[in-house]
Amino acid sequence: MTLSEVICYFFFYSFLGWLYESLLCSIFGEHRFINRGFLLGPYCPIYGAGTILSWLVLRNSKSVFVVFLTAAVLCCALEYVTSYAMEKIFHARWWDYSKMPLNLHGRICLYGGVIFGGGIVLIRFLVQPKLIQLTSLLNENLLNGMATVLLVLLGTDIILTIGNWKGLNAHLSLLHNEICDKADGTFSKLTDRFWDTPLSSVVEKGQGLFIRVQNISVKLEPKELRFFKAFPNIYIPAHEEILKRLHIKEKAISNATKKSESADNSPGISVKDKVSLK
Repeated sequence: MTLSEVICYFFFYSFLGWLYESLLCSIFGEHRFINRGFLLGPYCPIYGAGTILSWLVLRNSKSVFVVFLTAAVLCCALEYVTSYAMEKIFHARWWDYSKMPLNLHGRICLYGGVIFGGGIVLIRFLVQPKLIQLTSLLNENLLNGMATVLLVLLGTDIILTIGNWKGLNAHLSLLHNEICDKADGTFSKLTDRFWDTPLSSVVEKGQGLFIRVQNISVKLEPKELRFFKAFPNIYIPAHEEILKRLHIKEKAISNATKKSESADNSPGISVKDKVSLK
C-alpha cells in the first residue's frame, strides 16, 4: 500500500467509526442525532488509526480467532492511550466506562474490546480486500490529490476544534472568576444567593447560551457547546462546579433538541435582577 492509500483508508474507517458512534449514541443514548466526535467533521480518527494499525499487524493472518483477539487488544490499548493523552492535554475526561463491567480505569471495557475485535474481523476478511481492489482502479494522481485534500481538511479541523475548546474554557474561567473568586462583601452576598436563583438566569439565545452575571455577559457559542452535545458525560475538573450550578450541560443538550421562538427572543436576565441585595 502507498502512503496515499493508507491515508484514504484511514479517513474511510474514521468515517465508519463516526457513523457507528453517532448512530449508537443517538438511538440508544440521547434519543436524538448527535455529531459524536471531538472534531467538527464526520470522522473519529481513533477508529481509523485502530483499523490501520490492526490491518498492518494482521494483514497476513488467516485465523479469525487470532485476528479477533489481537485486534481487540491493539484497539483497546490505543483507546486507553488516547483517553489518557486527551485527558492530560485538554484537562478533561471525555468518556468513562466506570459503570461498564470489566473496565480498566474507566478508559476501556470488555464491551469495547469485543466490538473492536469483531469489527476488525469483518474488515480483515471482507471489507479491506474489496477496498484494495477498488482503490487499485483509481489513478495514482487522483489518490495523491484526495489524500492531500483530506490531510488539509483534518489539519484545519484540528486547529478550529482546539480554538473552540480554548474559547469554551476562557468563557468558563471568566464565569468562575466572576462568581467564585470575588471576596468583597457585596459580591459575597450575591454569590451566597446566586445558587438559589431560578434557572432563568441562564437564558437560551438562538443556538447558544447567553449568561449574564453581575456586570459581565458571556455568550457560549454553538461551536463551544457542541462538546457537551457530543460528549454528554464529559468531566472538566476545573469548571465542573460552574457547569453543574448553571446546568450548562443540560441546557446545551436541550438546546440541541428544542428551538422555540420564545427562547430565541428571550432577553438575557441578570442574576442581579433576580436577587435583592441588602
